[in-house]
Amino acid sequence: MRGLICYYSGTGNTRLACEAIAVQTSAIDFDLFDIVQDGKPDVATYDLIGLATWADYLNPPQRMKTFCESIPQQAGKPSFVFNTFGGFSGRTLATLDRWARGRGFHVIAGHSLHTPENYPPMIKRGQDFKDAPNDRELAAFEMFAAQLDGIAQSLAAGGAIPARKIGLQRLIPALPRTHARRSMGEKLLDRDACIACGMCRDRCPYGAITLDPKPVFDQTRCYGCWACYNHCPTQAISTKKIRGIAQYAHPAVRLREKLLGAAHVEHPS
Repeated sequence: MRGLICYYSGTGNTRLACEAIAVQTSAIDFDLFDIVQDGKPDVATYDLIGLATWADYLNPPQRMKTFCESIPQQAGKPSFVFNTFGGFSGRTLATLDRWARGRGFHVIAGHSLHTPENYPPMIKRGQDFKDAPNDRELAAFEMFAAQLDGIAQSLAAGGAIPARKIGLQRLIPALPRTHARRSMGEKLLDRDACIACGMCRDRCPYGAITLDPKPVFDQTRCYGCWACYNHCPTQAISTKKIRGIAQYAHPAVRLREKLLGAAHVEHPS
């Protein structure tokens, strides 16, 4: 059976988890599709579609919604939804499930994986969850991969898999999305340190950054996800509250070891 996981990864944790799903599911030959870099997927050539993203302040990022809306209407193609999260998953999985059903997918499984926090204010406060996932969470993730394997085997044998309704996983505070923007505050640019590489613009999920020739921030479109801060290679982006600390630009080595094993670890330079 051929499977495709369409993923949106902010700092690499979601992509890493998708790689682990592909490794752990022997009954499915998974391809991974980066929704930012890989254009448009040909979902018609696959038997099972996965939609995966990160939790951006308790919800899926806007860019994931735009991608889902671009997928041609389906006629019940089997799919699953998946997300990673640092502090709280919130509405992310339930919303992704709703978007998938809205495109005509038959959602048969879903899972949220706790990963290290990549939100700088949380890291600064010491709430970095650097050891996530714990043993229980890792076992649940492995069980999810095994569930996908079982589903694939059943589908290959002509079996019918009932749809699974994904609900909210826990009560969450009803904070407005703009709260994150206010929490981040005004962004500052060290123009001497900035090399105008465009990394911040390319990583922004809300299209809030343009280059002229260096970054220009549109505060009305910013939602305080901190992607620009995390990925700036020269630490030229800061705020009045945080500068040059608590960056999370790539998956932690410990997380890679947990999900893929020591043999797959590449230590970042």
